[in-house]
Amino acid sequence: MNNELSLYHNMLFLDLRPWKKRDVSEPKFKELLLGISKEDFSFQPLYEVVFEKPLTAKRKYYHALIENEAARYLNDFHSIIAGAEKVVEKKYWVHTTLTKVISQKLKETSKAIEDYQYYFEQLLTGTKSKSIGAYIFDETYIIQFLKYQLIRIYLEIQQAFQNYLKEDTVTEGELHSIYFTEQCPVKSFIVEAQKIKLAATASQDKAKPASLQFKAKAFDFRGLQKNTLSYETIINDKNRFSRFEEELFSNSFIDHEYNYIDKHSRIQEIAAIFHTLIKKGYFNKRQFPKNKEIKPVEIRKFLDFRYNSNTDKQFRTWSNKPTELADFVEARYWIDNLPTC
Repeated sequence: MNNELSLYHNMLFLDLRPWKKRDVSEPKFKELLLGISKEDFSFQPLYEVVFEKPLTAKRKYYHALIENEAARYLNDFHSIIAGAEKVVEKKYWVHTTLTKVISQKLKETSKAIEDYQYYFEQLLTGTKSKSIGAYIFDETYIIQFLKYQLIRIYLEIQQAFQNYLKEDTVTEGELHSIYFTEQCPVKSFIVEAQKIKLAATASQDKAKPASLQFKAKAFDFRGLQKNTLSYETIINDKNRFSRFEEELFSNSFIDHEYNYIDKHSRIQEIAAIFHTLIKKGYFNKRQFPKNKEIKPVEIRKFLDFRYNSNTDKQFRTWSNKPTELADFVEARYWIDNLPTC
C-alpha cells in the first residue's frame, strides 16, 4: 500500500507546483475543479483544518486537491495499521511515517515558504499591495493550506495511534517551532473534527475473489527467453522466494497471473524491492557449471520477464543512489523486514 504523500510531492516539486500555473486561466481552473471527486473518510477523523475560504478558482482547485490527499492518505494509513498483525510492525509504521514521510514534507513545505516568501502575512495584505504580483496571494494561500494539512495529518496519526509511538508527543505549536520560522497562529486552524456519517462499506477491505487466489509457481511458467537466466539457475531458495512472491501479491504489486500492477506509479518501489532481494541473498551469485558470476542486471532482467514489468531505468537509478535506496526501503516495513536467505 502506498505510504507516500505523492500528490503533495507533485505540488512542491513537479507539474502541480502552483507557481508554475500562473498562465492557467480562472475558467480553466473551474473546469479542472469539476473533475475532482471528493475523497470520503473511511473512519471518524479527530481533526480538521478550518482555513480561510478559497475565493479564486485556482485556490478552490488546490484546496480540493490538498484536502482529498489528506483524506486518502489517512484512509490508507488506517488500513496499513489495521493490516499490521504485530505491535512492532504497527510501531514501525507510526514511527517512520511521523519521523520520515511527514517530517520530510514539512521541511520541504517550509523551504518553499522561505524560497518564495509565501508567508501567511501575505494573505493579510490581500490584493491591496501593488508591489506584489496578484498571483503571489493565490500561491501563498495554497502552500499555507498545504502546511496546515500536513500538521493536521501529523497530529491525527500521533493522537489516533499514541499507543504505538516511539517518541514524545508534540503539539501544533512545537511543530511550528521545529519546522517553520513563522509563529503559530493565535487561533488555530486545526480544530476538532465534526462527526461524520460513515458509509456502511467504507472501512471494509475489498476481499480478493476466491477465483483469483495466488498460486506459487516455482518454475519458468512463461517459458525461457533469450539472454534471460532460468529459474533453476538464478533462484537460491525456492521456498523462501515463493513466500516472497506471495507477499508481492498480497501487497498488490502483482496479480494472480504474476503480472506487475502499475498502480500509483509504483515502478520505483518494485525496482527497490529487486535491489533488496539481491542484497538479502535471494539469488545465486554464480551460475554453474560455467562458474560465471550472475550480475544484478541479469537478475533484474529475470524478474522483469517474470512479472511482465520494465524497471530498467529505475533499477539503474537506485544502483547509483545507495543511501537514498536504503532510506526508501527502511520506510517500507514489509520490504525492509523480508527475511535473509
